[in-house]
Amino acid sequence: MSQHHHFALIQALEMRRAAEAPAEKRQAAVERQAEKFIRFWHKTGQVHFREEEEVLLAAYARHVRLDRDTDVMRMIADHAEIRGMVQDFEMRLEKKLAVPVEAMAHLAKLLHDHVRLEENELFPRIEKVLGEENLNAMGRGLTRLHSKTDVCDV
Repeated sequence: MSQHHHFALIQALEMRRAAEAPAEKRQAAVERQAEKFIRFWHKTGQVHFREEEEVLLAAYARHVRLDRDTDVMRMIADHAEIRGMVQDFEMRLEKKLAVPVEAMAHLAKLLHDHVRLEENELFPRIEKVLGEENLNAMGRGLTRLHSKTDVCDV
């Protein structure tokens, strides 16, 4: 999961750079980055969210009430918002409508902050609660969600 997070942080950085490009190049940069992020989402992001929700959180839920963990609630809310933004970007690109620069900047920050929350706060706590045996079993569940050729392109 951390490897996927590395690639997500690269996407967030590239989205931020597109949103901050010089004015005359900004909209074209945002459109290109929106297309790139959508490809990233379909290649890796969707499966990554499923891994976190269906495998990681399911394992954690056997030990902790998820609705009492504010970081888990934020994680789920972030996932929903990111999915919604992907759908909006897809619709806009399909209809040849501009992707708002502000939306690109917001998604860049959201994605960055989301990854940092998981890596710095949530995952260490989950790893401690689950222990090595449960983590190994969870790893086998994650492997089943990925094909052998799944590689994250950026």
